[in-house]
Amino acid sequence: MIARVKHIPSGAVYENRKEAKLMMGHSNYNKAIRNGQMLFVNTYDLNDVVFN
Repeated sequence: MIARVKHIPSGAVYENRKEAKLMMGHSNYNKAIRNGQMLFVNTYDLNDVVFN
């Protein structure tokens, strides 16, 4: 599974939470989380096996 993080106001997409924190800065990242400005997107990779 691929988990990406999108900052809604700027439209920036990060590969994971660690990259988002490094690029935005810890305090700005925490403020965006608190204000609901981050969108967490989980998608499946082509090699993932999904059972129903």
